[in-house]
Amino acid sequence: MRLFIAEKPELGRAIAEGLDGNYKSGEGYIQKGNDIVTWAFGHILELAKPEEYDDKYKIWKLEDLPLPIKEFKYLPKKESKKQLKIICDLINNDKITSIVNCGDADDEGQILIDEIVLYSKTSKPVFRVLINDLTPKAVKEEITKIQPNENFKGMSERGFARSQADWIVGINLTRAYTIIARQNHFDGVLSVGRVQTPILGLVVARDKEFESFKSINYYSLLGHFEVNNSIFKARLKTEEKILDENLAKEIKNTCENQNASINLTTEHKKEYPPLPYNLLVLQAECAKIFGFSPDKTLQITQSLREKHKAITYNRSDCQYLPETMFEESPKILNSIKENLNNDEIKALIAGSDIKIKSKAFNDANISAHYGIIPTQNKISSQLTQEELVVYDLIAKRFIIQFFHPREYQTTTINLEINQRVFTATQNKTIKNGFRSLWQNIDSDKEEEQDSDKNEYDLSNLKDNDIAKCSLIQIEKKQTKPRPYYTMTTLLKDLNSVAKYVTDEKIKKLLIEKDKDKKGESGGIGTPATRSNHIKTLIERGYIEVSKDKKQIVKSTKKGKDLISLSPKSLATPDMTALWFEQQKMIETSELQRKQFLEEVTKEVINEIQRINNNQDFKILEDESKPKIQCPQCNKGFLQKRKGKYGDFWGCSEFKQGCKAIYPDNKGTPNLETKQANNDTTHKCPQCNKGFLQRMQNKKGSWWWGCSEFKQGCKAMYYDDNGKPKIQSN
Repeated sequence: MRLFIAEKPELGRAIAEGLDGNYKSGEGYIQKGNDIVTWAFGHILELAKPEEYDDKYKIWKLEDLPLPIKEFKYLPKKESKKQLKIICDLINNDKITSIVNCGDADDEGQILIDEIVLYSKTSKPVFRVLINDLTPKAVKEEITKIQPNENFKGMSERGFARSQADWIVGINLTRAYTIIARQNHFDGVLSVGRVQTPILGLVVARDKEFESFKSINYYSLLGHFEVNNSIFKARLKTEEKILDENLAKEIKNTCENQNASINLTTEHKKEYPPLPYNLLVLQAECAKIFGFSPDKTLQITQSLREKHKAITYNRSDCQYLPETMFEESPKILNSIKENLNNDEIKALIAGSDIKIKSKAFNDANISAHYGIIPTQNKISSQLTQEELVVYDLIAKRFIIQFFHPREYQTTTINLEINQRVFTATQNKTIKNGFRSLWQNIDSDKEEEQDSDKNEYDLSNLKDNDIAKCSLIQIEKKQTKPRPYYTMTTLLKDLNSVAKYVTDEKIKKLLIEKDKDKKGESGGIGTPATRSNHIKTLIERGYIEVSKDKKQIVKSTKKGKDLISLSPKSLATPDMTALWFEQQKMIETSELQRKQFLEEVTKEVINEIQRINNNQDFKILEDESKPKIQCPQCNKGFLQKRKGKYGDFWGCSEFKQGCKAIYPDNKGTPNLETKQANNDTTHKCPQCNKGFLQRMQNKKGSWWWGCSEFKQGCKAMYYDDNGKPKIQSN
């Protein structure tokens, strides 16, 4: 009996549909004939925290860095312990003779299941199946191509190398940066990482460019040309901006009232409907239209997928669809009609043509996932307004695949006068196609814009016609900087950061990394992780996002300080590119994972030494912010934090062992609770390590919690006239 382990429940159900035999459902698994299918929920194991290797690492000390991890531990995530036990019990069941790794078809999917198999300590044979298309026919076909999991050893080593190296860099440098910054009176946590810090670097670079930009005047010449008693306009073509007004006047004088021969070219073009969404494009569009943060869009799509089963995998980095899904399209369109049930959707679907097979249906362009589209599932529970508008966007983007492209004609003219060339371009729609219904829909490829609209139809001109330049206008303009990032433009930039890299080797490596990913061109991070990195940058106070719909993104002083003090390898995508080069070698066994991690550790040691010797390593969140020294340790400063039960104040030296905690009192710490927090009268009855402390919530009510809550103790008791009411938990 085979045990198929899928990366996600959705994939597990699809595998079960593709297997032969009678269907039998169990808790956390499905039996189909002589096979059993179970599933993870993405990563259900995670790399252990430092204190889980040794209790002494709870306290952050520079002398402990880098942490000497000889063998990485993987531990169950709290929310996944139950499913992990189900999977491991199945793996070790005597009826199971072999395991089938059904992780996504990339190195992350490979290690996600390999982690579970290694954790189970099984010695049973393991096989591998790669599934992109979830239709039963495609799943059946892929299962016939089953291979030994050993064939993917290189991919697995590569994935483990990257995730473990990220842990080494993130954990050690976050601790080192924080400890050294605190020695210079910094009162927070300085988190750094291979992806997070370059994203910050991108924002800081854009801010500096905008803020230091000095505008200069330049001159643009617009010619008015006469032919057959009609006037049209064409602008002077220049390789560089004209900065000298006298030169502009000279060109005007030598070209005005002169004849020019017209060189005309005409092209017939097609504008195809935009492809289905991937997560990044959807996040960018939701930011622009609704003002949603990337994290909010991710949460909404997660609910649409998991709670309502209304859409396909929502963290996809791909915009293409399996060709077999074209056959399923009528059923999907019907489910959209039922789920949205409004006149607009009914009219759109009625106007579509299911015989049209758009460019989206292309197996060659599928990555580990495919585009985000509606499922055939009928939504049974009520969608929230936010879920509804996002589902509506996804649905329309799918419906649009069944419309003809817009066809248009592009006419370009060049007119030469005294070795100066004036040019104009005009587009004329021949067939509206999908634009007849979607005039304002965004396209992945924007239509070329002509800033000098001509009323005259340029296609009426003929090649070699003579036109007279009757007037030349000199327009004085000013250079403008690229604007601050918005959430939309930042998200779109993250999939093509290579364009900002000046080192040709690094640029080439970044582009090569994404060669098999349509829509990604030298990016950093993944659609699934980028929103989390941006969220962390906001929470850590490195960047700020305006509250309006534009969501303008700017770096804070703290963010700018961190980038100025970070090495280039960390503040740019260089580390990602260089790691990619080494990970290719790991995959082909030219380099061992252990060797790679040793080199990463050496780089971390060098960086710790560098910042430790840097006398100017000073980072301040806000110089104007008043600092309240901790009354208990007299070293740190009190910081306002968000807790599960409201805001509270804790000491910046908490990583060094200070356990001072004070309730929030309208934005300031209530220091009157000092004695209560130092009180060792009431031993915690749950963990038997900490002591119960009296706390106050936002409404002014008192309650008691354990001093060991940061170490996981969740003891909570009502207050009974200044004492914990132990009997009532």
